[in-house]
Amino acid sequence: MDRYLAWRVVNALTPAAVVDLQQAMKAARPEVRFSIITPVYNTSAQHLHETVQSVLAQVYGDWELWLSDDASTDPDTRRALAEVAGLDKRIRTLTSSQNGGISVATNAAASKATGDVLVFLDHDDLLTPDCLAELALYYAAHPDADIVYSDDDKLDDEGRFYAPQFKPDWSPALLTSFMYMSHVFTVRRSLFAELGGFRSDFDGSQDYDFALRASERARHVGHIPRVLYHWRAVAGSTAVSGEAKPHSFEAGRRAVQEHLDRTGVVGQVVHADWAQAAKVGMFSIRFPDQGPSVTIIVPTYNATDLLSVCLKSLELTTYSNYRVMVVDNDSDCLDTLAYLDSLSQEPRISVERISKVDGRFNYAALMNEAVERADGDLILFLNNDTKVIEPSWLSQMVGLAGFEGVGSVGARLRFADDHIQHAGIIQGYHDGLVGHAFRGLHASQWGYLGLMRAPHEQMAVTAACMLTPRNLFRKMGGFDATTFAVAYNDADYGFRLHKAGYRNLYCPDAELYHFEGRTRAKTDDPREVASMRKLYGRAVDPFHNPNLSLDDEQLQVAARRLPMRADRPVKLGVFTHNLRQEGAPKTLCDLIVGLKTAGVIDPIIYAPATGPLALAYGEAGIDVRLVSEPSPASNLADYVGAQSRLATEFRAAALEAVVANTITAHHAIGAAARAGLASIWCQHESEPWSDYYSALQPAVQFHAYAAFAQAYAVTYVADATRRAWAPVQTRHNAVTIRHAIPASVLAEETSRWTRKEARRRLGLHNDEVAVMLPGTVCARKGQQDIVDAILLLPPEERKRIKVLIVGALVEPEYAVRLASTIETCEQAVASRIELIGPVDDMSLYYAAADIMACTSRTESAPRVLVEAMAFGLPIITTPVFGIPEVVEEGVNAIFYDPGDTRALASQISILAGDFERRASMAEAGRAVLESRPNYDDMLERYASLIREAALMGIGK
Repeated sequence: MDRYLAWRVVNALTPAAVVDLQQAMKAARPEVRFSIITPVYNTSAQHLHETVQSVLAQVYGDWELWLSDDASTDPDTRRALAEVAGLDKRIRTLTSSQNGGISVATNAAASKATGDVLVFLDHDDLLTPDCLAELALYYAAHPDADIVYSDDDKLDDEGRFYAPQFKPDWSPALLTSFMYMSHVFTVRRSLFAELGGFRSDFDGSQDYDFALRASERARHVGHIPRVLYHWRAVAGSTAVSGEAKPHSFEAGRRAVQEHLDRTGVVGQVVHADWAQAAKVGMFSIRFPDQGPSVTIIVPTYNATDLLSVCLKSLELTTYSNYRVMVVDNDSDCLDTLAYLDSLSQEPRISVERISKVDGRFNYAALMNEAVERADGDLILFLNNDTKVIEPSWLSQMVGLAGFEGVGSVGARLRFADDHIQHAGIIQGYHDGLVGHAFRGLHASQWGYLGLMRAPHEQMAVTAACMLTPRNLFRKMGGFDATTFAVAYNDADYGFRLHKAGYRNLYCPDAELYHFEGRTRAKTDDPREVASMRKLYGRAVDPFHNPNLSLDDEQLQVAARRLPMRADRPVKLGVFTHNLRQEGAPKTLCDLIVGLKTAGVIDPIIYAPATGPLALAYGEAGIDVRLVSEPSPASNLADYVGAQSRLATEFRAAALEAVVANTITAHHAIGAAARAGLASIWCQHESEPWSDYYSALQPAVQFHAYAAFAQAYAVTYVADATRRAWAPVQTRHNAVTIRHAIPASVLAEETSRWTRKEARRRLGLHNDEVAVMLPGTVCARKGQQDIVDAILLLPPEERKRIKVLIVGALVEPEYAVRLASTIETCEQAVASRIELIGPVDDMSLYYAAADIMACTSRTESAPRVLVEAMAFGLPIITTPVFGIPEVVEEGVNAIFYDPGDTRALASQISILAGDFERRASMAEAGRAVLESRPNYDDMLERYASLIREAALMGIGK
């Protein structure tokens, strides 16, 4: 399904959404009156009727519509104007005796308007029913707002909605490239009058010229990230092509040039060749090659090949007022030292030698000290693994730095293969961390909304090529050398600038190659990752539209809607396939109890049979109801019957949404659809999608796979699993949400036993190294590997290793074979392996263990790895599916391939004999755990999904 079509499916204005909107208006009591300004000229009668009907359909009623006829010659248009004028007393018409153009017609209507806010509506376009209500709420919440704009899309005469423009929040730099605000565009009537309205000299780009002028005086420019306007794409409209009105290009160019002149920015506005060729109204600014002094700081450690290429490329630079400071961080290569000495002959280059602190690389401290030795007005941090492409790169960056309130400017960086490495930093990628916009797109592409080619605000930019005022850098305390010695110091600096009211700009005309990471480690310190998550994990990026996905850096449309506004619990039905104390049901229980405690949901649990978790739900005040479910052998009639009965249960409980747990719960997703409810499907399994339902009858298989499209969202605990099931994800509704365990639970479990007491209870000797395999015992978990690995160890090593296989015996045949294998070993081997089975307190075994092993063949993201890290255990594991997303190879975990028992035996032997390495991995494991999304993050992600899904139904 087309991504935008999928978005429209879940963003319908449902009865529930209307109720939510009406309740918000009742609480806010907005008193703003809107004057909708629509200039008319020879408009299609049908289109004019549709435009007016879109106004009449508004949820918010305090408006007037001014239809300003600019001397139309088409009798159908005049007749249509007469017809619509009588539809409602709030509709007013104004007729001109001669054609004066769109600005004259607009100004004439605006002069008659009585509303507080003008809403500009073209004569063939449509407002969405919630448009004015959303605007009213925004103006009521922001009394200083003078301009407010929304997102929009296009509509053709076949009724197809397409080309959505999901825009950033107020971006002054972006407005110098094109009229990105587009529709719906609204302004305080008083400001419109103060500026003299639209200017006829700019017809074709009159709205652009006005937006530039108005933004210079506006107290607040607001953005509503909702599609509130449908822009009609008909022949002769700029919605189809800018070629329809070529004069608008020159008008737009002049509008931007006058804006620069008014604001004191020196630069020449041009309609660049690439924009002319594409027939789009996007503009570029050519900045002068003279200006304030710049010190380019290039840190290096050996790597003469990289540094020499970087410095040689700087000779292309057209900007005149710069010097280069090469900062040598303890290079010890003789060739490098000789090369650095030779640089003393270069008139623009100096070399500063700054040593490591405590022998450790600390990029932030290195740059902070370098800035203290620099004297330029501006500092340009530049990696030694870069190469200039565009000679005017520095002129363009310095030019943007001259805009008011700019704190930093970043470049457009390419990989060696001409794909984008950096086009600004966006908050929210990688489970709440940061990422580079458009990473991986080819440099010839434009990116979403043309953003790769347009300057615009970002939360931060990479220090691989970052320009910032020297005095400001010092005022801000430079980079944080304590918290972010190597990674994230640039993002942290940008976020602090943003918080302080400065702007971070991306400069598309500053192009360089960046041969990323050639001189530093590939893995970030988990402690720095944890700090980034703690400080900024829940920061909201105003320049990233919430309707765009954070699954990758391509800014693709996300098939999601904004959550409900009402601050009340959602009546939620929760189907779980069992209530046993095992992975998926326990994770669900943690989630539901947490959401209930937080006041997000009022849940009812539905399950086919009772179990130990029923008590946990009961203690949390959650009702548990037993319901029937279809058996795997059900025919279609029985399956549909069971589904229908469950749908009846859902309707009777007056639910607003449904959550179903595990991939076997497809019938619950179908039942929710039958009940008219949106659902969220939590999947934990990583088995191949193509044959997972092969045991079902073909007609039932159809329903099982159809559930993937029926669900509002399908959640996975690992990206690898989500990718593996991609072929059945036809509606772009797959979401990765990491499972986590409540901090209070982990704290209680890890403090329950001391290591000494736990080992005493289990009869472990001080010189024994305990290797623990927690988890259900089954073929998928592959416990046979460790038995075979122990057999491969030399007898002397085997004597000091004790293997504890702990978990429910869910596959009796496999457990019998495993036990038989152990029993048939010679006594010296069998005594070293215990198949313990299910236990009441797994924490006893974690506390006693020295190493945790995971031998799984198929695994999404096992809970036991989280528990092991909390207990500070080094981990030996297979790297299947989502496991590499939970642990860090070489940091707190060692990988071996499933079935490679020799490798497993070797790793057990190495770790068992190296106490210091085990201790180091244990410490790192706790840091890795802190760097991952935590329980509160999981609750927040699910709370948003549930509050979104609740708007898909019939309303409460």
